[in-house]
Amino acid sequence: MLWLLGITFSVSATEMTVAYRVHTDDISRATRAIIAEVMNRVDPQIELQWIEMPLKRAERSIEKGIIDIDINRTKLAYIDSDKVVYASTPLYEIDYYLYARTYVLEPSNYHRVAIKFGDSFALQVADKYQWQVSLAPTEVAAMTMVQNQRVQAMLGFGAGLLNSEQGKELTSIRRSQEPVETVNLYMVFHRRHSAKANLASQVIKNMIDSGDFAAIYIRNLQ
Repeated sequence: MLWLLGITFSVSATEMTVAYRVHTDDISRATRAIIAEVMNRVDPQIELQWIEMPLKRAERSIEKGIIDIDINRTKLAYIDSDKVVYASTPLYEIDYYLYARTYVLEPSNYHRVAIKFGDSFALQVADKYQWQVSLAPTEVAAMTMVQNQRVQAMLGFGAGLLNSEQGKELTSIRRSQEPVETVNLYMVFHRRHSAKANLASQVIKNMIDSGDFAAIYIRNLQ
């Protein structure tokens, strides 16, 4: 393994570097456990090296071949790239909701909405509804903007945020009953690993069908 500027280059056929985000988050931990099992079933000889990277840095790194895998990405993330290949089976189907003060209106009733910085799918939804966008570093920050009436609403998936320790102060925030949009999240491989991407697609499908995927996810949230 070769280190340069703090980045791991994969130089062994049995080593693959995976970019991930939010290393302290329970969902991130569960996802990494799932990815580890997926790649173990693809090839037990593979050793995964994990590196936390922001979205844009991960995109640049995988296109340059510095890393091997990026995870939890939409099809929009690499829509113009010929350097990557997606596993065809999604890891997750994510519902995006609107969050507003007291009660939530229809999307077309809002003009100024907060979203998390770097969320390209949320930006696409904002463009669809012609919202003015205010960017926030986290979903908590975006919801705080709603509570403080700096924006009318926030778009995101929340992932139980209102019931979390961080969400206890967001007492006036409500979530829409139905999702505004739904998006799939995938594993993304550098194109030199296209064969492994195809194998990973089948492994993910088999794990979902057998219940192994859900079991690993739940076990790592506890």
